[in-house]
Amino acid sequence: MKLYFQLIDFLIPLFAIYLVFRKGSLSIVYVPFLYFAMVSMEKSNFVALYNVLFVGLLFYYVIFNLPFVKRNIFSIILFFYYFVLLADTPDFKEIKNDIINTAWIFLCIPLIPEVLKNYSREELFEELSQSAFLIMALYVFNALISTALGYYPEGRGYGFTSGISFGNLALNIYNVLPLAIYIILRKGFRDKNIWYLALYLVSIFLVFLTLRRTIMVMSVVATLFLMFELLNFKQLKEFILYGFIISVVGTVVVLNTGFVDEITKRAKERNLEDRDLEGEARYLEYGLIYKDLFVYYEYSPWFGYGPFESGGNYGKGIFGERVLHTEFAHYVHASGFLGLTLYILMVSLAFLSIWRKKLTREDKFQFFFLLFYFSAHFLLGWSRNLIPAVMFFSILNLPMARINSRSIGNTKVSKGVLVFK
Repeated sequence: MKLYFQLIDFLIPLFAIYLVFRKGSLSIVYVPFLYFAMVSMEKSNFVALYNVLFVGLLFYYVIFNLPFVKRNIFSIILFFYYFVLLADTPDFKEIKNDIINTAWIFLCIPLIPEVLKNYSREELFEELSQSAFLIMALYVFNALISTALGYYPEGRGYGFTSGISFGNLALNIYNVLPLAIYIILRKGFRDKNIWYLALYLVSIFLVFLTLRRTIMVMSVVATLFLMFELLNFKQLKEFILYGFIISVVGTVVVLNTGFVDEITKRAKERNLEDRDLEGEARYLEYGLIYKDLFVYYEYSPWFGYGPFESGGNYGKGIFGERVLHTEFAHYVHASGFLGLTLYILMVSLAFLSIWRKKLTREDKFQFFFLLFYFSAHFLLGWSRNLIPAVMFFSILNLPMARINSRSIGNTKVSKGVLVFK
Protein backbone atom coordinates (compact mmCIF):
# COMPACT_ATOMS: atom_id res chain seq x y z
CA MET A 1 0.00 0.00 0.00
CA LYS A 2 2.93 2.32 0.61
CA LEU A 3 3.74 2.56 -3.11
CA TYR A 4 0.06 3.13 -3.90
CA PHE A 5 -0.15 6.00 -1.41
CA GLN A 6 3.09 7.53 -2.66
CA LEU A 7 1.75 7.49 -6.21
CA ILE A 8 -1.44 9.30 -5.15
CA ASP A 9 0.63 11.71 -3.06
CA PHE A 10 2.70 12.61 -6.12
CA LEU A 11 -0.15 12.86 -8.62
CA ILE A 12 -2.70 14.97 -6.69
CA PRO A 13 -0.78 18.30 -6.80
CA LEU A 14 0.16 17.74 -10.44
CA PHE A 15 -3.42 16.97 -11.42
CA ALA A 16 -4.67 20.01 -9.48
CA ILE A 17 -2.24 22.29 -11.34
CA TYR A 18 -3.23 20.73 -14.68
CA LEU A 19 -6.94 21.25 -13.94
CA VAL A 20 -6.53 24.91 -13.02
CA PHE A 21 -4.45 25.72 -16.11
CA ARG A 22 -6.57 23.59 -18.44
CA LYS A 23 -10.09 24.31 -17.17
CA GLY A 24 -9.84 27.49 -15.12
CA SER A 25 -12.69 28.04 -12.65
CA LEU A 26 -14.57 25.04 -14.03
CA SER A 27 -11.97 22.90 -12.25
CA ILE A 28 -14.06 23.47 -9.11
CA VAL A 29 -16.19 20.43 -10.01
CA TYR A 30 -13.05 18.25 -9.66
CA VAL A 31 -12.23 19.49 -6.14
CA PRO A 32 -14.26 16.64 -4.55
CA PHE A 33 -12.13 14.09 -6.40
CA LEU A 34 -8.87 15.77 -5.36
CA TYR A 35 -9.91 15.82 -1.72
CA PHE A 36 -11.30 12.28 -1.92
CA ALA A 37 -7.94 11.06 -3.24
CA MET A 38 -6.08 12.92 -0.50
CA VAL A 39 -8.13 11.47 2.38
CA SER A 40 -7.85 7.94 0.95
CA MET A 41 -4.18 7.92 1.95
CA GLU A 42 -3.04 6.64 5.32
CA LYS A 43 -0.34 9.24 5.65
CA SER A 44 0.76 11.98 3.30
CA ASN A 45 4.28 13.32 2.95
CA PHE A 46 2.88 16.72 2.00
CA VAL A 47 0.29 17.53 4.68
CA ALA A 48 1.22 21.21 4.81
CA LEU A 49 1.18 21.37 1.01
CA TYR A 50 -2.37 20.04 0.87
CA ASN A 51 -3.58 22.66 3.34
CA VAL A 52 -2.04 25.33 1.14
CA LEU A 53 -3.43 23.65 -1.99
CA PHE A 54 -7.08 23.61 -0.92
CA VAL A 55 -6.94 27.06 0.67
CA GLY A 56 -5.20 28.31 -2.48
CA LEU A 57 -7.84 26.77 -4.74
CA LEU A 58 -10.61 28.44 -2.72
CA PHE A 59 -8.86 31.82 -2.98
CA TYR A 60 -8.42 31.29 -6.72
CA TYR A 61 -12.13 30.67 -7.29
CA VAL A 62 -13.09 33.57 -5.02
CA ILE A 63 -10.76 36.10 -6.67
CA PHE A 64 -11.74 35.19 -10.23
CA ASN A 65 -15.47 35.06 -9.47
CA LEU A 66 -15.96 37.99 -7.10
CA PRO A 67 -19.59 38.75 -8.11
CA PHE A 68 -20.45 35.53 -6.20
CA VAL A 69 -20.82 37.61 -3.01
CA LYS A 70 -24.14 38.97 -4.32
CA ARG A 71 -25.66 35.52 -4.92
CA ASN A 72 -26.22 34.42 -1.33
CA ILE A 73 -25.82 37.04 1.40
CA PHE A 74 -26.51 34.48 4.14
CA SER A 75 -23.47 32.49 3.03
CA ILE A 76 -21.20 35.50 3.42
CA ILE A 77 -22.69 36.49 6.78
CA LEU A 78 -22.34 32.94 8.11
CA PHE A 79 -18.75 32.74 6.87
CA PHE A 80 -17.71 35.86 8.79
CA TYR A 81 -19.91 34.96 11.79
CA TYR A 82 -17.96 31.73 12.20
CA PHE A 83 -14.64 33.54 12.11
CA VAL A 84 -15.87 35.88 14.85
CA LEU A 85 -16.82 32.85 16.95
CA LEU A 86 -13.38 31.33 16.33
CA ALA A 87 -11.74 34.20 18.23
CA ASP A 88 -12.08 32.19 21.46
CA THR A 89 -10.72 28.95 20.01
CA PRO A 90 -7.86 27.66 22.18
CA ASP A 91 -5.94 25.76 19.49
CA PHE A 92 -6.28 26.61 15.79
CA LYS A 93 -3.84 23.87 14.84
CA GLU A 94 -6.21 21.16 16.05
CA ILE A 95 -9.13 22.44 13.98
CA LYS A 96 -7.40 23.70 10.83
CA ASN A 97 -8.98 20.98 8.68
CA ASP A 98 -12.43 21.80 10.08
CA ILE A 99 -11.88 25.47 9.27
CA ILE A 100 -10.84 24.70 5.67
CA ASN A 101 -13.79 22.38 5.12
CA THR A 102 -16.31 24.79 6.63
CA ALA A 103 -14.98 27.72 4.59
CA TRP A 104 -15.40 25.60 1.46
CA ILE A 105 -18.93 24.52 2.42
CA PHE A 106 -20.17 28.06 3.12
CA LEU A 107 -18.50 29.74 0.15
CA CYS A 108 -19.10 27.04 -2.46
CA ILE A 109 -22.86 27.66 -2.27
CA PRO A 110 -22.69 31.08 -4.01
CA LEU A 111 -19.40 30.34 -5.81
CA ILE A 112 -20.56 27.35 -7.82
CA PRO A 113 -23.52 29.01 -9.60
CA GLU A 114 -21.30 32.01 -10.37
CA VAL A 115 -18.80 29.69 -12.05
CA LEU A 116 -21.32 27.47 -13.81
CA LYS A 117 -23.25 30.32 -15.42
CA ASN A 118 -20.34 30.78 -17.86
CA TYR A 119 -20.58 27.30 -19.39
CA SER A 120 -23.11 25.34 -21.40
CA ARG A 121 -25.24 22.65 -19.77
CA GLU A 122 -23.63 19.92 -21.88
CA GLU A 123 -20.09 21.00 -21.01
CA LEU A 124 -20.92 21.16 -17.30
CA PHE A 125 -22.56 17.76 -17.26
CA GLU A 126 -19.59 16.16 -19.05
CA GLU A 127 -17.10 17.62 -16.59
CA LEU A 128 -19.23 16.68 -13.59
CA SER A 129 -19.65 13.16 -14.99
CA GLN A 130 -15.90 12.78 -15.31
CA SER A 131 -15.39 13.99 -11.74
CA ALA A 132 -17.99 11.52 -10.45
CA PHE A 133 -16.44 8.74 -12.54
CA LEU A 134 -12.99 9.45 -11.08
CA ILE A 135 -14.37 9.37 -7.52
CA MET A 136 -16.17 6.05 -7.97
CA ALA A 137 -13.30 4.52 -9.98
CA LEU A 138 -10.87 5.41 -7.17
CA TYR A 139 -13.37 4.10 -4.62
CA VAL A 140 -13.57 0.75 -6.43
CA PHE A 141 -9.83 0.52 -7.11
CA ASN A 142 -9.03 1.44 -3.51
CA ALA A 143 -11.31 -1.39 -2.32
CA LEU A 144 -9.76 -3.88 -4.74
CA ILE A 145 -6.13 -3.12 -3.90
CA SER A 146 -6.82 -2.87 -0.14
CA THR A 147 -8.58 -6.24 -0.19
CA ALA A 148 -5.92 -7.88 -2.36
CA LEU A 149 -3.14 -6.69 -0.04
CA GLY A 150 -5.06 -7.46 3.16
CA TYR A 151 -5.05 -3.83 4.22
CA TYR A 152 -7.49 -3.37 7.12
CA PRO A 153 -6.35 -0.26 9.00
CA GLU A 154 -7.50 -0.17 12.61
CA GLY A 155 -9.84 2.54 13.74
CA ARG A 156 -11.16 3.30 10.27
CA GLY A 157 -14.66 2.61 9.06
CA TYR A 158 -16.42 -0.01 11.16
CA GLY A 159 -13.31 -2.05 11.81
CA PHE A 160 -13.99 -5.00 9.48
CA THR A 161 -10.94 -7.26 9.33
CA SER A 162 -11.97 -9.68 6.59
CA GLY A 163 -13.73 -9.69 3.23
CA ILE A 164 -13.86 -6.47 1.22
CA SER A 165 -11.71 -3.70 2.65
CA PHE A 166 -12.35 -0.02 2.00
CA GLY A 167 -8.84 0.90 3.02
CA ASN A 168 -8.25 4.16 4.80
CA LEU A 169 -11.48 5.86 3.72
CA ALA A 170 -13.11 7.59 6.68
CA LEU A 171 -16.87 7.43 7.20
CA ASN A 172 -17.36 11.19 6.93
CA ILE A 173 -16.73 11.20 3.17
CA TYR A 174 -19.13 8.36 2.27
CA ASN A 175 -22.00 10.83 1.79
CA VAL A 176 -20.59 11.69 -1.63
CA LEU A 177 -21.14 8.14 -2.94
CA PRO A 178 -24.91 8.40 -3.67
CA LEU A 179 -24.28 11.70 -5.48
CA ALA A 180 -21.51 10.22 -7.62
CA ILE A 181 -23.67 7.15 -8.29
CA TYR A 182 -26.53 9.42 -9.37
CA ILE A 183 -24.34 11.23 -11.91
CA ILE A 184 -22.60 8.17 -13.37
CA LEU A 185 -25.91 6.34 -13.76
CA ARG A 186 -27.48 9.39 -15.45
CA LYS A 187 -24.51 9.55 -17.80
CA GLY A 188 -24.78 5.82 -18.47
CA PHE A 189 -28.51 6.07 -19.21
CA ARG A 190 -28.27 9.20 -21.33
CA ASP A 191 -25.31 8.20 -23.49
CA LYS A 192 -25.77 4.42 -23.21
CA ASN A 193 -22.18 4.39 -21.98
CA ILE A 194 -21.16 0.86 -20.97
CA TRP A 195 -18.25 2.05 -18.81
CA TYR A 196 -20.44 4.26 -16.65
CA LEU A 197 -23.13 1.57 -16.35
CA ALA A 198 -20.54 -1.05 -15.40
CA LEU A 199 -18.99 1.25 -12.79
CA TYR A 200 -22.44 1.89 -11.35
CA LEU A 201 -23.15 -1.83 -10.99
CA VAL A 202 -19.84 -2.50 -9.24
CA SER A 203 -20.19 0.56 -7.02
CA ILE A 204 -23.71 -0.17 -5.83
CA PHE A 205 -22.69 -3.60 -4.50
CA LEU A 206 -19.66 -2.13 -2.72
CA VAL A 207 -21.87 0.57 -1.18
CA PHE A 208 -24.12 -2.12 0.28
CA LEU A 209 -21.10 -3.81 1.83
CA THR A 210 -20.31 -0.64 3.77
CA LEU A 211 -23.52 -1.28 5.77
CA ARG A 212 -23.96 2.45 6.17
CA ARG A 213 -27.72 2.55 6.11
CA THR A 214 -28.21 6.17 5.04
CA ILE A 215 -25.72 5.79 2.19
CA MET A 216 -27.31 2.51 1.07
CA VAL A 217 -30.81 3.99 1.07
CA MET A 218 -29.71 7.15 -0.74
CA SER A 219 -27.96 5.12 -3.45
CA VAL A 220 -31.16 3.15 -4.03
CA VAL A 221 -33.23 6.35 -4.02
CA ALA A 222 -30.87 7.88 -6.60
CA THR A 223 -31.39 4.84 -8.82
CA LEU A 224 -35.18 4.95 -8.41
CA PHE A 225 -35.38 8.65 -9.27
CA LEU A 226 -33.47 8.03 -12.49
CA MET A 227 -35.58 4.99 -13.36
CA PHE A 228 -38.86 6.83 -12.79
CA GLU A 229 -37.55 9.67 -14.93
CA LEU A 230 -37.59 7.19 -17.82
CA LEU A 231 -41.25 6.42 -17.21
CA ASN A 232 -42.79 8.22 -20.14
CA PHE A 233 -44.08 6.95 -23.44
CA LYS A 234 -41.01 7.88 -25.46
CA GLN A 235 -38.55 6.22 -23.05
CA LEU A 236 -40.61 3.25 -21.87
CA LYS A 237 -38.39 0.80 -23.75
CA GLU A 238 -35.31 2.22 -22.06
CA PHE A 239 -36.99 1.92 -18.66
CA ILE A 240 -37.73 -1.75 -19.28
CA LEU A 241 -34.28 -2.43 -20.76
CA TYR A 242 -32.27 -0.81 -17.96
CA GLY A 243 -34.53 -2.25 -15.28
CA PHE A 244 -34.03 -5.72 -16.81
CA ILE A 245 -30.24 -5.33 -17.01
CA ILE A 246 -29.91 -4.11 -13.42
CA SER A 247 -32.20 -6.89 -12.15
CA VAL A 248 -30.38 -9.65 -14.07
CA VAL A 249 -26.90 -8.49 -13.09
CA GLY A 250 -28.00 -8.05 -9.48
CA THR A 251 -29.52 -11.52 -9.36
CA VAL A 252 -26.44 -13.13 -10.92
CA VAL A 253 -24.12 -11.42 -8.44
CA VAL A 254 -26.27 -12.30 -5.43
CA LEU A 255 -26.73 -15.96 -6.43
CA ASN A 256 -23.25 -16.73 -7.73
CA THR A 257 -20.92 -14.87 -5.40
CA GLY A 258 -20.39 -14.67 -1.67
CA PHE A 259 -22.20 -11.31 -1.51
CA VAL A 260 -25.06 -12.53 0.71
CA ASP A 261 -22.71 -14.33 3.10
CA GLU A 262 -20.44 -11.29 3.28
CA ILE A 263 -23.21 -8.80 4.00
CA THR A 264 -24.79 -11.16 6.56
CA LYS A 265 -21.47 -11.54 8.34
CA ARG A 266 -20.92 -7.80 8.44
CA ALA A 267 -24.44 -7.16 9.70
CA LYS A 268 -23.78 -9.53 12.60
CA GLU A 269 -20.48 -7.82 13.36
CA ARG A 270 -22.29 -4.49 13.61
CA ASN A 271 -25.16 -6.10 15.53
CA LEU A 272 -27.72 -4.29 13.36
CA GLU A 273 -30.55 -6.65 14.25
CA ASP A 274 -30.51 -5.70 17.94
CA ARG A 275 -29.94 -1.98 17.58
CA ASP A 276 -32.82 0.25 18.63
CA LEU A 277 -33.27 3.03 16.07
CA GLU A 278 -34.60 5.53 18.61
CA GLY A 279 -31.78 4.65 20.98
CA GLU A 280 -29.02 5.65 18.59
CA ALA A 281 -26.89 8.60 19.60
CA ARG A 282 -27.90 10.83 16.69
CA TYR A 283 -31.57 10.67 17.75
CA LEU A 284 -30.69 11.37 21.37
CA GLU A 285 -28.72 14.47 20.35
CA TYR A 286 -31.88 16.57 20.07
CA GLY A 287 -32.87 15.92 23.67
CA LEU A 288 -29.33 16.39 24.97
CA ILE A 289 -28.94 19.77 23.24
CA TYR A 290 -32.33 20.87 24.60
CA LYS A 291 -31.26 20.01 28.15
CA ASP A 292 -27.89 21.72 27.70
CA LEU A 293 -29.60 24.94 26.64
CA PHE A 294 -32.81 25.12 28.64
CA VAL A 295 -32.32 22.85 31.67
CA TYR A 296 -28.64 23.08 32.63
CA TYR A 297 -27.89 26.40 30.84
CA GLU A 298 -24.48 25.12 29.76
CA TYR A 299 -24.03 27.66 26.95
CA SER A 300 -25.86 30.41 25.07
CA PRO A 301 -28.79 29.27 22.90
CA TRP A 302 -28.12 32.24 20.62
CA PHE A 303 -24.37 31.84 20.05
CA GLY A 304 -23.70 28.23 21.02
CA TYR A 305 -20.67 26.66 22.65
CA GLY A 306 -18.19 27.33 19.85
CA PRO A 307 -17.29 25.90 16.42
CA PHE A 308 -15.75 22.43 16.14
CA GLU A 309 -15.78 21.72 19.89
CA SER A 310 -18.75 19.39 20.29
CA GLY A 311 -16.70 16.29 21.17
CA GLY A 312 -17.16 15.75 24.93
CA ASN A 313 -18.85 19.13 25.37
CA TYR A 314 -22.54 18.26 25.21
CA GLY A 315 -24.89 16.06 27.20
CA LYS A 316 -22.53 16.05 30.21
CA GLY A 317 -20.06 14.06 28.08
CA ILE A 318 -22.38 11.05 27.91
CA PHE A 319 -20.92 9.93 24.56
CA GLY A 320 -17.29 10.72 25.32
CA GLU A 321 -15.45 12.44 22.48
CA ARG A 322 -18.08 11.58 19.88
CA VAL A 323 -18.94 14.71 17.87
CA LEU A 324 -22.52 15.74 17.12
CA HIS A 325 -23.85 14.22 13.90
CA THR A 326 -27.14 15.90 12.99
CA GLU A 327 -27.09 19.31 11.33
CA PHE A 328 -29.55 20.76 13.83
CA ALA A 329 -27.47 19.74 16.85
CA HIS A 330 -24.16 20.62 15.20
CA TYR A 331 -25.08 24.18 14.24
CA VAL A 332 -26.94 24.96 17.48
CA HIS A 333 -23.97 23.75 19.53
CA ALA A 334 -21.39 25.44 17.31
CA SER A 335 -23.10 28.75 16.62
CA GLY A 336 -26.45 28.85 18.43
CA PHE A 337 -29.87 29.36 16.93
CA LEU A 338 -28.48 32.42 15.15
CA GLY A 339 -26.01 30.22 13.24
CA LEU A 340 -28.64 27.55 12.58
CA THR A 341 -31.04 30.16 11.17
CA LEU A 342 -28.36 31.59 8.89
CA TYR A 343 -27.50 28.08 7.70
CA ILE A 344 -31.13 27.23 6.91
CA LEU A 345 -31.61 30.55 5.10
CA MET A 346 -28.40 30.01 3.12
CA VAL A 347 -29.42 26.56 1.88
CA SER A 348 -33.06 27.58 1.33
CA LEU A 349 -31.97 30.47 -0.89
CA ALA A 350 -29.75 28.10 -2.88
CA PHE A 351 -32.72 25.79 -3.54
CA LEU A 352 -35.12 28.67 -4.21
CA SER A 353 -32.74 30.19 -6.79
CA ILE A 354 -32.89 26.94 -8.76
CA TRP A 355 -36.65 26.47 -8.37
CA ARG A 356 -37.20 29.90 -9.90
CA LYS A 357 -35.43 28.80 -13.09
CA LYS A 358 -37.37 27.36 -16.00
CA LEU A 359 -36.80 23.71 -15.16
CA THR A 360 -37.11 20.81 -17.57
CA ARG A 361 -38.68 17.50 -16.55
CA GLU A 362 -35.16 16.16 -15.93
CA ASP A 363 -34.31 19.18 -13.79
CA LYS A 364 -37.42 18.69 -11.63
CA PHE A 365 -36.60 15.04 -10.93
CA GLN A 366 -33.06 16.10 -10.08
CA PHE A 367 -34.27 18.94 -7.85
CA PHE A 368 -36.56 16.70 -5.79
CA PHE A 369 -33.91 14.00 -5.46
CA LEU A 370 -31.45 16.57 -4.07
CA LEU A 371 -34.11 18.05 -1.80
CA PHE A 372 -34.85 14.59 -0.41
CA TYR A 373 -31.12 13.84 -0.08
CA PHE A 374 -30.42 17.07 1.80
CA SER A 375 -33.49 16.81 4.06
CA ALA A 376 -32.57 13.27 5.10
CA HIS A 377 -28.99 14.23 5.85
CA PHE A 378 -30.07 17.36 7.72
CA LEU A 379 -31.98 15.15 10.15
CA LEU A 380 -29.57 12.21 10.24
CA GLY A 381 -26.21 13.92 9.77
CA TRP A 382 -24.54 15.67 6.85
CA SER A 383 -20.77 15.28 6.72
CA ARG A 384 -19.06 18.60 7.46
CA ASN A 385 -16.68 17.85 4.63
CA LEU A 386 -16.22 19.71 1.35
CA ILE A 387 -16.45 16.54 -0.80
CA PRO A 388 -20.22 15.92 -0.67
CA ALA A 389 -20.98 19.65 -0.35
CA VAL A 390 -19.18 20.71 -3.54
CA MET A 391 -20.55 17.73 -5.46
CA PHE A 392 -24.08 18.37 -4.16
CA PHE A 393 -24.21 22.05 -5.08
CA SER A 394 -22.53 21.40 -8.44
CA ILE A 395 -25.38 19.05 -9.35
CA LEU A 396 -28.03 21.37 -7.90
CA ASN A 397 -26.76 24.31 -9.97
CA LEU A 398 -26.65 22.57 -13.35
CA PRO A 399 -29.74 24.58 -14.44
CA MET A 400 -27.60 27.70 -13.98
CA ALA A 401 -25.71 26.77 -17.14
CA ARG A 402 -25.55 29.23 -20.01
CA ILE A 403 -28.44 28.78 -22.42
CA ASN A 404 -27.13 27.87 -25.85
CA SER A 405 -29.97 26.18 -27.64
CA ARG A 406 -32.37 26.26 -30.56
CA SER A 407 -35.93 24.96 -30.75
CA ILE A 408 -37.15 22.19 -33.02
CA GLY A 409 -40.86 21.40 -32.75
CA ASN A 410 -41.57 20.23 -29.21
CA THR A 411 -37.95 19.65 -28.31
CA LYS A 412 -35.04 21.77 -27.30
CA VAL A 413 -31.59 20.99 -28.68
CA SER A 414 -28.53 22.09 -26.75
CA LYS A 415 -25.23 20.97 -28.23
CA GLY A 416 -26.75 17.80 -29.57
CA VAL A 417 -28.72 16.90 -26.42
CA LEU A 418 -32.50 16.52 -26.79
CA VAL A 419 -34.57 17.69 -23.86
CA PHE A 420 -38.32 17.04 -24.17
CA LYS A 421 -40.58 19.81 -22.93
